Amino acid sequence: MNKKLISAISALALLFAIYAGTSWYIGGRVQAESETVIDSLNTYIAKNWSDQVRVTLRDYQRGVFSSKASYLLSFPAPKTSTLRPDVLVVNHIAHDALSLTQIAHGNYEWLSASIHTALEPTAFTEALFKATGGKSLIDGHTQLSAKGVAKINWVIRPVDHTQDTVRSRFAGATLVAEIGHAFSHTKGELKVEGLSITDGKATLEIKSSRLHTDTHPGQSGLSIGVSGADIGELTLTSLNFPTVTAKQINTRLILNEKDNLLSGQSHYDIERLTIDKKDWGTLQLTASYDKLNSNTVKSLTDLYSTILTRSLNNEPEADLMTASDLKQFWGHVQTLVKNGPTFRLDPFIWQTANGQSSITLSTVLAPVDLRNSGMGISGNPIQTIDATIAISRAMAAGVIATGLEASGVNPVQAKNTADKEIAAALDVATKLKLGALKGDRLITQLSFKDDVFKVNGQAVSAETLLTLASSLIPAGWLATEPVASTDGPDEAAATRHLDPSVLASILTAADFSFEEVKDEQGDPLLKVSPGDSGAAKIDMLFVGCGSDPSCEDVLLRATYSPDKPVALKLANDWNLRNRWARAYVNDKREAVIEMDISAYGGIGRDAVEGMVNTFFKIVRDFSKELDAPN
Repeated sequence: MNKKLISAISALALLFAIYAGTSWYIGGRVQAESETVIDSLNTYIAKNWSDQVRVTLRDYQRGVFSSKASYLLSFPAPKTSTLRPDVLVVNHIAHDALSLTQIAHGNYEWLSASIHTALEPTAFTEALFKATGGKSLIDGHTQLSAKGVAKINWVIRPVDHTQDTVRSRFAGATLVAEIGHAFSHTKGELKVEGLSITDGKATLEIKSSRLHTDTHPGQSGLSIGVSGADIGELTLTSLNFPTVTAKQINTRLILNEKDNLLSGQSHYDIERLTIDKKDWGTLQLTASYDKLNSNTVKSLTDLYSTILTRSLNNEPEADLMTASDLKQFWGHVQTLVKNGPTFRLDPFIWQTANGQSSITLSTVLAPVDLRNSGMGISGNPIQTIDATIAISRAMAAGVIATGLEASGVNPVQAKNTADKEIAAALDVATKLKLGALKGDRLITQLSFKDDVFKVNGQAVSAETLLTLASSLIPAGWLATEPVASTDGPDEAAATRHLDPSVLASILTAADFSFEEVKDEQGDPLLKVSPGDSGAAKIDMLFVGCGSDPSCEDVLLRATYSPDKPVALKLANDWNLRNRWARAYVNDKREAVIEMDISAYGGIGRDAVEGMVNTFFKIVRDFSKELDAPN
């Protein structure tokens, strides 16, 4: 054979081997990256939505030039249904070094991957596939660069679906975005053509909405940059309430971060608001803030997410907020005002065809201390306030007349009544020097500085100030440490400690038998018969009581039989999905569930009962996990 031909074939074979090896290498990087993304996504979902919602890798079939990955998005199943609410997402990945598929999408980048994303039917999504004519709701294309930057171009198909009495009509959407490596930045927009949800009694309809973002993670994990939403029209219709329509709603949030301090602005605009086809004008609000501790803001958002998740997952009668939540909130408030943050309304404007009214406000906060109990703050955190309120006489009269017409009053009578009411109100305001008429508008200047409150430059008496403050500011901000009452027993103090008799009465009411003993430290210990909970033994340990029969902390502990072997992974997975109790394996290879109840700062009997009931529910749920086949 010709030596030149042999050399050429050898060179081509070598090039193909290098190409195939490179493609295999790219596939390995994509697989590793997908595992990292799943962990990050689950962490985000747990903090911002629910730890009961998870994404898991179901299958990964890796080839030389292409791979297929299947992911399961799981939601908590309702108690009334045996159907597992799972959504199956499949990625078809082309990771050859430079494929024809990528070139067809206009990408000529070396060492990149192309991912096509779609849904595949499950028992839960079967009805959804019927509503879309057997097609996947999502048809997505993602280009992943060698640097780990993902460029997303997804289409979400229209769907008209009815479940029970609720009909949802979705007109389709598009998602175009760019996500940096390890979520270093996110830039893109989601456009939704339309959405309508109705149960026959109430209807929510949204037309032409757009969500957009250009952000990156800050030092505390908050999204720094610009994000917002534009909605063409939003209408809420109900049989029992007037129809409300808002057109051209625009919101924008700007966040900046420097030296762990946040500053930024929030903008809200409604171009037209109508109620039962009556025009209520245009609304515009711009709020600014500065010197906010970013870690504290992040902690407050995490606390809000925790409470929201609890409201979605817990029983309706369960307590929404605990004493621990309240203590955390007040602790965050106390930390938030340490840097003297500022807040401004600049301005709030309400304009109708008859005129315009506005409010501008600037306030500076000052450091304060927490109360000794940890509940509330011990002083007023407001250092200064400067505000200007401008009310248009014609606009106010028009708004009142519109309201009267909506209640059935004829237009002429409504206008006359509104004019009389406005004239009387302005006369009182002028006599009391609450404002000055400048043309059509009543102008009022408000200020607070050096503990002196002024209206139009005139100091207001302490009695008037306290009366006004009591209606505007939470009383806890102005009060000092609570004064003990001598007229009767201190009911708050009665709930600051957990006496064994409190838990004993709760257990008795729930038909649990128990025995009260002392532990090695002399603290009370309730040994509870497990009953049908699935645990081998249940103990309620009162902590740090000493000679005092009442205590501030109780540890609830359920221990399972060693006949129920448990892997550490099961316990770790449980802890990731459940917040209220922790699971572990002790040195005897027994599975253990523990939960704390703290009465520090005060806790009501209803809250204690709710937490005890939650603990027994968790014990039963964990027992089912242990009994489930691997």
